[in-house]
Amino acid sequence: MGDGGGEGVVVGGAVESDSYVCNRVSRLILGVKYFGRRAWCYAKSRSHPSLSGRSAEKLAAELLWLAQKMAASGCAEEAVCRWASASNLALLALSAEPRLQGSLVKLSAFLIKEAKEMGKNDGNSDETDSPFEQQHIRHTKMKMLMSWLPLLCRANNGTDAPILSLGERAELERTLEEIILTLDEDEEQECVLSLWLHHFTYCPASDWPNLRSCYTRWYNASRARLMLAATSTH
Repeated sequence: MGDGGGEGVVVGGAVESDSYVCNRVSRLILGVKYFGRRAWCYAKSRSHPSLSGRSAEKLAAELLWLAQKMAASGCAEEAVCRWASASNLALLALSAEPRLQGSLVKLSAFLIKEAKEMGKNDGNSDETDSPFEQQHIRHTKMKMLMSWLPLLCRANNGTDAPILSLGERAELERTLEEIILTLDEDEEQECVLSLWLHHFTYCPASDWPNLRSCYTRWYNASRARLMLAATSTH
């Protein structure tokens, strides 16, 4: 909670500034990215003991808390960009313990929703992003989905211990569809939806995230373009 003026958050009983939170998040995300690279190398070589699942789960929970504080401070974009780039950690997460997967799914869900808001102004500004900035935002969103969509499909989402509530899962499905619609139809949407289909069908016990309608819409649009191109050549 703040100190009454909205200028800080309480950490361990002390009020910390928003800049402190942002700096701490930046350092921690860099550490998690390095953690993912090293852990993946260890897992491949099998010459080092695995990292503690409990420590990793605690780190993921702390990272979620810090990412939420970062978003509240208006500087969530850096967290989104770094999490989108943590592809090694995302790959390692596919074989992690269910509890750790749950923490990473919650964090990914939060940052995916933050990614959807990238490039949107607050309605009080006439400024628009440059074409370069728009491309950067689109690529960041795609990297986020390409990195973490497999975990969403393959993590333990059973009804006995659901990671997200039904409402949260439905909201995230809508968010995923909205992000996919902002991507280029010819290549980017195909890459993301092909990846989703592969991992979604790999886990028949899970029916989430269900992007069938999004996939069908892309497939029909792609087929229509191919047919139009074929008829125009005759």
